[in-house]
Amino acid sequence: MAPRTVMFLRHGEKPGENGPPLGVDQHGQADPHSLSVRGWTRAGALAALFDHVPSPERAGLARPQRVLATKPSHEYRSKRERDTAEPTAARLGIEIEDGFTHKDAADAARSILADTRDTMVVWHHGSLPELLSHFPVSNATDIPAQWPEDRFDLVWILTADDNGKFTFSSEPQDLLSDDAPIHP
Repeated sequence: MAPRTVMFLRHGEKPGENGPPLGVDQHGQADPHSLSVRGWTRAGALAALFDHVPSPERAGLARPQRVLATKPSHEYRSKRERDTAEPTAARLGIEIEDGFTHKDAADAARSILADTRDTMVVWHHGSLPELLSHFPVSNATDIPAQWPEDRFDLVWILTADDNGKFTFSSEPQDLLSDDAPIHP
């Protein structure tokens, strides 16, 4: 018993290291742990995208029935994963499950695999390959060793076959004006 489709995303664009763009919360107040304005724009565009799939142009994507996002912790205080997931969850009428930190990859994978609902996961990009390592993937060597540092515009997808094995693929989001049209 597992979902047919699991989609993994990195959070939307983040604030600059030492200056603009600045991070802002959902009310427009400065917050270095939230998304930049471009990140919020991406989060809204993702909500529209996931409200209109599956479609012939986006055959690999599924309409999420479950949304997971990492929660902030003492050592990793980012709210960006939840910020990115929130517009999609709200638009689809789904509660965000945020009971996992980015260090809880094995537990999160077990939770996802124990549920049949198609799932969108917004996770810390540094530990996404580790999270995927806990899934039975037939083409596991195709999974990149790390999420590209400069990419906020990808969706990593696991699609299950009838035997419960997943196939990995990657799609560009192609949502904002300068999103890269190809994937690594």
